[in-house]
Amino acid sequence: MVPYNNSSKLIIQHAASSVLTTDASSDGHTPPGNRSLAGSQADDDDDTYVDQQLFFVTSYSDFDKLAHGPRGHAGKYTLRVYRFYANDGALVLLHINGEAANVINPAFSRFHPRLNVVYTCTEDIEENGKIFAYQIEKDGSLLQIGEVDAGGTSTCYLTIDRDQRNLIAVNYWDSSLVVIPLSKTTGEFNRPIKSIYDPRQGKAMQAAAKKHGGVNHSNNDDSTIAQRQVDPHSHALVLDPFEGCVAYVPDLGKDLVREFWYDKESGRIGCEINTLPSGLSTGKPDGPRYFEFHPKFNVAYVVNELSSTVAVFSIDRELLSEIARAAKLKKPMDEFKGRSTLKLIQSIKTVPSAFPTKLNTCGRICVHQSGRFVIVSNRGHESLAIFRVKQSHGCSGKTRKGTLAQVGFFHTRGETPRHFQFDHSGQFLIVANQDSDTIAVFSFNLTSGEIKYSGNEYRVPSPNFVCSCPINDRDGGDEDQLELEKVGNRIHIVSEEDNASTIPTSVEFEHSKKAVESELEIARQEIAELKKQISSMTVTTESLTVN
Repeated sequence: MVPYNNSSKLIIQHAASSVLTTDASSDGHTPPGNRSLAGSQADDDDDTYVDQQLFFVTSYSDFDKLAHGPRGHAGKYTLRVYRFYANDGALVLLHINGEAANVINPAFSRFHPRLNVVYTCTEDIEENGKIFAYQIEKDGSLLQIGEVDAGGTSTCYLTIDRDQRNLIAVNYWDSSLVVIPLSKTTGEFNRPIKSIYDPRQGKAMQAAAKKHGGVNHSNNDDSTIAQRQVDPHSHALVLDPFEGCVAYVPDLGKDLVREFWYDKESGRIGCEINTLPSGLSTGKPDGPRYFEFHPKFNVAYVVNELSSTVAVFSIDRELLSEIARAAKLKKPMDEFKGRSTLKLIQSIKTVPSAFPTKLNTCGRICVHQSGRFVIVSNRGHESLAIFRVKQSHGCSGKTRKGTLAQVGFFHTRGETPRHFQFDHSGQFLIVANQDSDTIAVFSFNLTSGEIKYSGNEYRVPSPNFVCSCPINDRDGGDEDQLELEKVGNRIHIVSEEDNASTIPTSVEFEHSKKAVESELEIARQEIAELKKQISSMTVTTESLTVN
């Protein structure tokens, strides 16, 4: 399960496979799963064709404009759209767009939870980023419907708020948070920036860009970290799924998770309620990168880029409700300052214990749609770390629901897995290996959490993001009608960070029987574990009685 690296040859080992595979063929695709575009067109013309799983993949195009340093090839075109086939995990390239001179370094994308619209933002540390909006069609074609200034430099994250009236952009380099109004009917930008929050409070950046003597943010050595953490660097913004009134912002530069009040009525980032460390406060940098909620439990996960750890936090639902009530009554938010809705309950490494932390930085974190697994990409170790989510507190009381246990480490068949994305069924994932110019497809075992290479690999210059775009016969509909999904004890918009859990209303899968069987096997394993715990308690009780 653990990858083995050799400078001259890459050897891939998987627990479920003993087959060694070779590099992708010249057309960018390794059999099986070979398909022709003609075949794809035939599928489009067939009324019985129901699987409209499209993936929107972006590429870097100008490395000098980035804070970090990719080692692959710059793309002449930066936008690609693929169709995914769930029967064998194959992809077919449908469309190429985004000339490098016009769409520079798109690196984060967000699919609208209700409309066939995808947004993507650009990274540039010297000039303000741009956010593009595209209408995406079933044939994969893209129609640009909007472009807006991101209000800050090196734009790295996009969030759509709960009412789908605003898009919130995060700018990594200058750390600013920007709110841009959206049309609920079309998804277009209603007007330019509505509000900006500047955590630097107008102060100039201290660190220089790498082409002006600054450091390469891809590195994880002491000198790089010293410069990288001089300034704040916001890396994401996630709204709580319970009330939608608290925004969580990992600040990679200052090793903090910031909690903001988000004013839903006016659509602005309000006061900063609290800050807290993103890890164990060992004295070494953590570098919080992304923040994810569990779909059922009152738990959130933060991936720490620099320390290669996942921090697990419990959520104070009562405090969130209190903040929401106060906001509704127009009460001042100052009374909540210094009170955190988060409490650290676990920290766990994403790489093997003997692997040097300075040789790795974490990329993406994702909670599987089943809620049973958490997955993290390791750039340097070139792997996916997979963790099982504990589903109960345990009879001993030593384990807590939502905490993590390691499943294993799996090689991604390439270098620098910056991003990955699941298909709708949760049984395949596509990995973007940035520095080897490839995307690779793996099957995902719903019972064990292990992955297996599908044999499908594609050449893409410096791929950095894979966005799932579940195209269906959608329209804007009544503005007051939102697609909501009841998840556990919350109401949750059918959307999630990077769209990993965006689920269409009607999609058929050939793997449905396999999925049910896998769920049954998981249930059997949990029942067996509970029986063991009960048996252990019985033995302990009998022992105490005898004594």
